[in-house]
Amino acid sequence: MISINSVRNLTLFLLNKSNRGYIGVDEFNSFCQLAQLSIFEDLFTQYNAFINKENRRLTGTEYANLPKNLREQIDVFAEYTTQANFTYNSLTDLWSYTGTDLYRAENLSLVNADAKKVDIDEVQKRELNVMMNSPLTTPSVTFPVYTRIGASFRIVPIIENPSYAELFYIRTPKNPKWTFTTVAGNPIFNPSASDFQDIELHISLFDAFVVKVLSYCGLSIREAEVTQIANSQEVQEFQKQNA
Repeated sequence: MISINSVRNLTLFLLNKSNRGYIGVDEFNSFCQLAQLSIFEDLFTQYNAFINKENRRLTGTEYANLPKNLREQIDVFAEYTTQANFTYNSLTDLWSYTGTDLYRAENLSLVNADAKKVDIDEVQKRELNVMMNSPLTTPSVTFPVYTRIGASFRIVPIIENPSYAELFYIRTPKNPKWTFTTVAGNPIFNPSASDFQDIELHISLFDAFVVKVLSYCGLSIREAEVTQIANSQEVQEFQKQNA
């Protein structure tokens, strides 16, 4: 996890070093939110690119195993549902996650009474009818399937009195918030506030995050040089990753 206070101190230092301007707390928090979401989304694009390289044997092993490193960065946001927040509605035959942070559903499984898990394969809705009409491919309790219906999941076959289902998913990041108290008219960092939230990205993304925040700051204060410096650093990082 990245310290939001460290990011703020470094950002203000870099901006004030040449008297380029000041970013208020609300602006800073908004920029952190945008930067975190942007980098978070990009992790999946990078992962796909590195998997393609791995398939062509263009990646290394151990510390040079870049797909593994990216998985670690994404796994910061990996979660499993519980019986309390992933419930079954017998009227609709749907399993639904009651939380609000579902970003990507990765794996769905049934948990039997003996705590053994049976993975469920996802199928497209139009494929399900074809499967149901063939005795060779009809889903069974041993080999169930599911389809996505909006934010819910339909498991076939319908399990009478199911133990429970478990969803492995990637959640959305929590919005970063630098919280403060005011002393002599100046904001002083207060991590004890109830709404305080650090940046959830993996610590290895610290530099990329600061560069992203600086680029937003440059746009806000209309300082072209700040934006150009930030963007040039982003280009260099991109070139390193895609060399």
